[in-house]
Amino acid sequence: MISDYLSVYVYFGLVLLVTLIVLAVSSLFPAIRTSRVKYMPYESGIQTETHLQQERFPLRHYLVGLIFLIFDIEVIFLYPWAVVAKNIGPFAFYEMAFFLIALLIGFAYIWRKRGLQWD
Repeated sequence: MISDYLSVYVYFGLVLLVTLIVLAVSSLFPAIRTSRVKYMPYESGIQTETHLQQERFPLRHYLVGLIFLIFDIEVIFLYPWAVVAKNIGPFAFYEMAFFLIALLIGFAYIWRKRGLQWD
């Protein structure tokens, strides 16, 4: 039984080993370099404001983008279902109804937590 999955165990062991080695090496040699060239305008001509790098970046933009991405990908699953809905019968209808209910519960949760507000 173990010999059947030996290659999988070896693979996961190597992945863990390589991950730990990369983390150890990156903590030994941090990439913190500041120079005047780093803050020069690049192609757009807009000067980089250095004070923005010391301040905390508001996560609101990231969260709204992530929420959009999640719901956008969820909606993509509706198209193939709509194309073959008549051919696969009532089970697919109930399965997609459950999926949409779960999606609406998630949307209601985000709405209630004010995740889409730009205060």
